[in-house]
Amino acid sequence: MKTILITLAILVVTAQSALSQDVNWRSMRPEQPNRLQLNIGYDYGAVTQFSYSRAFDVSRPLVVGLHASLPMGNQPVDDFTLRLGAQMEVAQWRGFSATVKVASNFRRYQNDLVRIVSFGADFSALVGYYDPSWHAALEFGFDKAVATQLTHSDVMKQYGYVGIRDGWYVPTGGNFYYGIQAGKTIGDWAELTLRLGLTDAQFDDEDAMLPYYLQLGFGLPF
Repeated sequence: MKTILITLAILVVTAQSALSQDVNWRSMRPEQPNRLQLNIGYDYGAVTQFSYSRAFDVSRPLVVGLHASLPMGNQPVDDFTLRLGAQMEVAQWRGFSATVKVASNFRRYQNDLVRIVSFGADFSALVGYYDPSWHAALEFGFDKAVATQLTHSDVMKQYGYVGIRDGWYVPTGGNFYYGIQAGKTIGDWAELTLRLGLTDAQFDDEDAMLPYYLQLGFGLPF
């Protein structure tokens, strides 16, 4: 029983998987290295994401960004995800391109039974076609909660499971995700993006009731 409760709790917090900033490498301009992004969508719940990123001129195109994800609800800042990550275009052939993303995650989730704090990592790769006015790519990634702290409420300890203990659990759950992402560039001032895909819990852990993600985004380069 204790193992099941811990597993379910960790799945909840790891389930808020990676909403991330989509980049069209071919529409980027040197005079606009910064970018603000607003995303809304479904990712085990309705969420809103804000992000800032900056492109750097290195041997390959590189974008570093900070992302904040908040649930839509009466208490928008009680649960959240912060991500610091980078993505690089590692290969290009004619219009086709391959991208690698790496990010670290910090997540907080709380309900009447438990407060969960998690540190983790996210790795993903994209392969697709990039035109200055649009792009479309296939995406595959893995979002892992490396270390998770559980602090149970008195209600949980008294009425849920007497033997349950607070503490850190290492390692904890993870989710694979795979889907598509696409975008349409509007002049030199904006970009509309779409991400759509499926999630799959690591090992034999139980998948979410709706194992999908959907993200609609608006990017503003400057």
